[in-house]
Amino acid sequence: MGLVMAVVLFFMRRSYPPSIRGLREWTWGPLFCFLSTVMFALRGVVPDAITVVLANAFLFQGCVLYYAGSQLFLGRARDTRRWTAINVVMAVVLAWFTYRQPDYSVRLAVFTAAVSALFVAHARQYLRHGVRDFDTLFMTGILMMQATVAGVRCLSALGGLAGNDLLEVTWVQSLYIVMYSLTALFMSIAGVLMATDRVRVEFEFLASHDPLTGVLNRRAVLDACETELARCKRQGGTMTLLMIDVDHFKAVNDTHGHLVGDDVLREMVARLQQALSGQGVLGRYGGEEFLALLPQTDTAAALSIAQKLRARLMQSFQSDTTLAALGLQPLTVSMGIASYQHSMETIDLILARADEAMYTSKALGRDRVETKY
Repeated sequence: MGLVMAVVLFFMRRSYPPSIRGLREWTWGPLFCFLSTVMFALRGVVPDAITVVLANAFLFQGCVLYYAGSQLFLGRARDTRRWTAINVVMAVVLAWFTYRQPDYSVRLAVFTAAVSALFVAHARQYLRHGVRDFDTLFMTGILMMQATVAGVRCLSALGGLAGNDLLEVTWVQSLYIVMYSLTALFMSIAGVLMATDRVRVEFEFLASHDPLTGVLNRRAVLDACETELARCKRQGGTMTLLMIDVDHFKAVNDTHGHLVGDDVLREMVARLQQALSGQGVLGRYGGEEFLALLPQTDTAAALSIAQKLRARLMQSFQSDTTLAALGLQPLTVSMGIASYQHSMETIDLILARADEAMYTSKALGRDRVETKY
């Protein structure tokens, strides 16, 4: 099972975007577990240093690699130094109780206690992350089940119920081996499910957001406008659209190049979102034009918000930024405001008024806000 899942994950990660982190570790994890199983199966054929010490070290390190993959997948830095150090110490202990003071029960108790602690720590990562979808709950459940079974096996070893050999048939040993086989399979399946779900979320984000600025793209922001307009017609109230066009943006591209122009747009969007403070939805309408949807906002309130946006955009760039080093002054914007007025209106009509108001702002000298009723 471990070998098959390692092959599946190997080919899967080659076709997934680099933003899905942790797949490499999830590929190596089951492969290490597979190699440990081969070593265990050779007990009595090759030296115990391989079939006991090295086999357990490989098995534990395979579990550590699963843990590392989850760290990366959840957006954390990979840090398995503590568990790798525990693995080294455990290998020394296992060697001692293999050669100097042979005791199968002690070896089993030490290893299963370490495994149980590792799986509990692994499950806590997902619990702390706060995600409660099926994929992560499935992964968390598998981890906690394996931690429980390993804990029971540790207690059985301490209670003298572990037997005298790895392959001696006892109910707790059979339960542990079966559960470990299923864990190797189910953890890989959970990883595939989580990675696939993450790809779906990323594709949905790319389909609805502008790749340069991160705000909604034209289709998505117009969909949001249609939804809000339907709410106004159904429940009453009002909404306002704010059309924003960057003044003299072409001159920035012509003078400094499109990369600098992209930096300017990203900085402006960051400032606009900060100034909106959750009062509206911002989208890129096209080029250097942006559209802000202001739900439950009338014209007077929209004028106040627009002036706040202008004031935020007029602030100088921070001195340690590339834009400040180039001597760029903050760009101004021309804005047009149009509000929902009656039930016969459509988004196209409101947009047309907001667009007309914006062009009036440009005609009157730019860097201003105009309203079209």
